[in-house]
Amino acid sequence: MVHKWFPAVPADDRGRAPFHKRGGVIPGACLLLPARAFMIGNIWIVLAGLAAGLAIDAAAGRYARHRAPGDGPLAAAASRMSTVLTMIGGGAVSAAALVSAPGAMLAFSLLLGWLLLALAAIDLKTFLLPDLLNAGVFGLGALMVWMTRPDAWMMHVAGAVIGYAVLWAVETGYRRLRGIDGLGRGDAKLLGALGMWVGALGLPPVLLIASLAGLAAALLAAWTSGRSLSGQSAIAFGPWIALGGYVVWLAPFLSTSNG
Repeated sequence: MVHKWFPAVPADDRGRAPFHKRGGVIPGACLLLPARAFMIGNIWIVLAGLAAGLAIDAAAGRYARHRAPGDGPLAAAASRMSTVLTMIGGGAVSAAALVSAPGAMLAFSLLLGWLLLALAAIDLKTFLLPDLLNAGVFGLGALMVWMTRPDAWMMHVAGAVIGYAVLWAVETGYRRLRGIDGLGRGDAKLLGALGMWVGALGLPPVLLIASLAGLAAALLAAWTSGRSLSGQSAIAFGPWIALGGYVVWLAPFLSTSNG
């Protein structure tokens, strides 16, 4: 008796049993193999992001102890919580790149995200954005433009120049008006490096996201600590520039894939 869920399949013209009854592979199963391999590959990329986050947290901690021990807003936080948050950040970078970036851009997006995560982790601990990491973001962006969009290099170079110039002007103008530093030079370098990625037209949304996120973070920090927020309050702006830059970089790919 043939089970009702598996009805009998007639033999072919030569009287032979169906292909899969003769030991062949069902075509549908063949389609499942690439999908399973793709899923496993994605899982490994997310796991690599978690491992990258762990390594970034350890490196940021060593840098903070060497350069500016006890200065940053997270210096007094529990190291275990810092490690967990940075690991989650590494995994989130991988997941966002997998969802948004097409195959040709996936490697660039992952490397950019992990570089930005390292800059954010260090800035939160020390109020510093290392030149070497900013140069890495810029250099990787220049390589991306050269390999994937050479015809648009003028717009990307303009983004780098304008991004640096805008925050440099804010930094120097604020210092002359108030007599104190409002922004660090590393913020200008980071925005210039991200300008190489998003181009001149991508800078306004980067600054909008960074400003809103930075303000929300400052208000939350003031509320949780019970301290009032004033013009003298120190805020690490680099992490929010990094967040804005990564969102603006990935957004066009996401809208294209949904279109």
